[in-house]
Amino acid sequence: MSTRTQRFGAVTALILAGAVAGCSDDPAPTDAGQDDVTADLGADTGVDAPVGTDRPDAGNPTDMPVPTDMPVPTDTPVPTDMPVPTDTPTDAPPPASTIPGAPVVLTRNASFSTPLTVVLTASGATSYFTARTPGGVATLFRSAGGGAAPTAVPVTGVTLVFPTGLAIAGDDNRLYIADQAANRGMTGSGAEEGALISLPTEGGAATALNIGMLRRPRAVAAHGTPEQLTFIAIQDDGTPVVARMAATGGAVTVLTMGGALRDPSALAVAADGTTYVTDGRADSGLGAVFRIPMGGAPARIVGRLRMGLPAGIALSRDERRLLVAGWDVETGPGRLTWVGVDGMGAMSPMALGAPLTSPVGLSRARNADIYGIADDTATDMAATSWGAVFTAR
Repeated sequence: MSTRTQRFGAVTALILAGAVAGCSDDPAPTDAGQDDVTADLGADTGVDAPVGTDRPDAGNPTDMPVPTDMPVPTDTPVPTDMPVPTDTPTDAPPPASTIPGAPVVLTRNASFSTPLTVVLTASGATSYFTARTPGGVATLFRSAGGGAAPTAVPVTGVTLVFPTGLAIAGDDNRLYIADQAANRGMTGSGAEEGALISLPTEGGAATALNIGMLRRPRAVAAHGTPEQLTFIAIQDDGTPVVARMAATGGAVTVLTMGGALRDPSALAVAADGTTYVTDGRADSGLGAVFRIPMGGAPARIVGRLRMGLPAGIALSRDERRLLVAGWDVETGPGRLTWVGVDGMGAMSPMALGAPLTSPVGLSRARNADIYGIADDTATDMAATSWGAVFTAR
């Protein structure tokens, strides 16, 4: 406390305590600014009194003049140049996704049949899909749409057999294929190993990534920076596993295994790592969608979605809804269904029936609400093969 404040407090205490100036032989102090105007009254009062007041009970307080030269304390001035705190800036949320229109044929051609899975480049301009040639050979195709015949992408070093999963890198320069029977290697039980394959988008030498003791990978998604792969595979005893690893290879981390999952076949991954998985045998065989949070167990968010194999799924760009491929439980035609990521609200069919008959593969362009759909039986009267690849935007 400052000397000035102590003096002001002493005078005030005197007025309240009943001390009177002038009742002693010495005149009452008139200058509160003098340095020697106080004397300790002791511990009984805890305050200082003016010199010349011999006792704290002397005199009448009404006779004491109040100092007029003591400055009155004022509020501490607030600096005017101090910056006003603002809320911590946050990233703007992604734009709300729009529901695409009815699917239209991207490519349908006699050069392929029964497409199983499809991915789009970041802009949605080009698609890659797996299907069979007229001779029954599993092949990777590229299409720019417009109804033109797709181009086969060369894959060397690995033989594709049953490619049901397909993903594309964020820079559009690399493809990842989950093939349940590629590079057939026989174990002691005679089971097929399969392979998780990486290759350039223009084709060429393919590399089978090391997925440890897991086998028969059936779905894969590429996401994150640095890029990671989340995939579905099985253990030797057939237990389904959802796992994650770096796109360049390395240690495999198991996110979940078994439990509520029966036969998971496709997945989509959100920016925070949350994984959404379709399972055609869950929910008493009617199919269900599960959410797997980081470090958590699968939670069913919606059921009664009869599905094919694979049971395609895609996450909207704003990550609020899922588009799920399947067919109507009651009437049978193929359909795409919107589902909220929290499972709340009614399911909303986006496309029901023609031109879809059995949609299986499903994906979204990374930077647009454009969806690719692989239907393994869709055809028309003029077609000479089964299946088609569609787009919806």
